[in-house]
Amino acid sequence: MTRPLLQTLRLLLISALAGAAWVAHRPAELPVAPPISTVKADDLLDLLRQTAIKRAAVMEISEAEVNRHLATTLTGKVGKMLGEWTAFDGARIDLEPDRARLFLVWKLKGFTRTASVDLAISRDADNFHVELLRGAYGHLDLPRGMMRPLYPSLRALAEALDPEIRALFQMTKVTIAKDKLVLDPRFPPA
Repeated sequence: MTRPLLQTLRLLLISALAGAAWVAHRPAELPVAPPISTVKADDLLDLLRQTAIKRAAVMEISEAEVNRHLATTLTGKVGKMLGEWTAFDGARIDLEPDRARLFLVWKLKGFTRTASVDLAISRDADNFHVELLRGAYGHLDLPRGMMRPLYPSLRALAEALDPEIRALFQMTKVTIAKDKLVLDPRFPPA
């Protein structure tokens, strides 16, 4: 009696794992790619630095501007072992109220593969904190603990964008709104 039950449970487990693998390999729907332009885009890093120095007014940066900057700034390498099969295809961001979804895109033998993480920004006293809320491999949504294999890629991305991140966190207040970042460099009222 226990043998058919055990075989049924094994079949259910294998079916669940196969379904999860299929969902994880379907790439997520990405935000619209910024149009390729021959005109030199505004230097986002210089704009952030100037805003932090002047501390004059609230500034908004659109999601399209951030994605354009990511497309022109980031290039990636994949290790020798997977280099022939895989190529880093960039990063994109989708801004929603109080969170940013960061997509990492790879081409694997010509097929698009994605992983994404939801990030939130908070500030206490003088320090900003970026918190990883949850993530997804393709369409498979997972809690943040399951995103651990992405940490090396996220660390490399943070290192590549270190000047931009430092300039961004010179602001007094950073707010994530629908399709834009709202930056307030003004000193807080005394």
